[in-house]
Amino acid sequence: MKTNNNFNILIVDDEKFNVELAAVYLKEEGYKVSFALHAKAALEIIYAKDISLILLDINMPKMDGFEVCKMLKEDLKTKDIPIIFLTAQTDIEYISKAFEVGGADYISKPFNGVELKARVKTQLQNLSYLEEIKHKQSKLAQLSITDPLTKLTNSLYFDSQIKIQQSGKKDFWILYFKLNNFEKINALYGFYASNKIIKRVAAILKSKSYSNAVVSRLYGVSFGILVKDYSKEEITKLHKSIYSEIAKDKNLSQLVHISAVLYNVKERMLSVPSLYKQIQLKAQELDKNRGNYGFL
Repeated sequence: MKTNNNFNILIVDDEKFNVELAAVYLKEEGYKVSFALHAKAALEIIYAKDISLILLDINMPKMDGFEVCKMLKEDLKTKDIPIIFLTAQTDIEYISKAFEVGGADYISKPFNGVELKARVKTQLQNLSYLEEIKHKQSKLAQLSITDPLTKLTNSLYFDSQIKIQQSGKKDFWILYFKLNNFEKINALYGFYASNKIIKRVAAILKSKSYSNAVVSRLYGVSFGILVKDYSKEEITKLHKSIYSEIAKDKNLSQLVHISAVLYNVKERMLSVPSLYKQIQLKAQELDKNRGNYGFL
């Protein structure tokens, strides 16, 4: 949870006395304070600084607080900044409009320090909780598409990227890698050693792939690399680079036979399971003939 000195509060009021009074109260709580005497200056500060909360006067010349609030709430960069309106008006229609344009709360002028501090604290607590929830959701989303053993993306993410590429106009490549005879390795060396092999292969695929490639563990001992529309020569070069790196690891190259299917996907309407079926048939053919790679 953030402490008070992590928050920067912007006070916007064309009455300098109100600005100075609010600043005194907020600084007593340890908040950072910025201020503006009109809407134009306020907007410049908002887009230049990391503002946590805005105390916004409604009645200002040229552009009033309602207009400023509406503008900020329509902008993705500023829409989540809580705004507390400062107003001398107390009729219900006026207050209702403050909430309609996106205000989080309002304080009647003249305000007192106790109320100001309490309402600011409430909005900043809400902001902190919201940020914490978003952070947790982001972490959960990342976990849902990550293979826990290799830290590569998983088949769920890989499939989604295939669909995205199919929706475009350009062809793309799927490079499918399979570790053959792995059941024997697992039985001979055990679970822990087998996992080390899988992680080592994953690391090689990731390190040798293009920076814009999607590298995923699909299932078991199968991996996929999705890259955009490169030439066949460039894909062959990439494949050779991966095999060369595997060959450098004597333990890995002696234990595992890895076959690869290099599929230049041109079909737009073919389903993902149908794509995999073609790849797996080719992979089975390679495994049967002890082939290293083949094109589709």
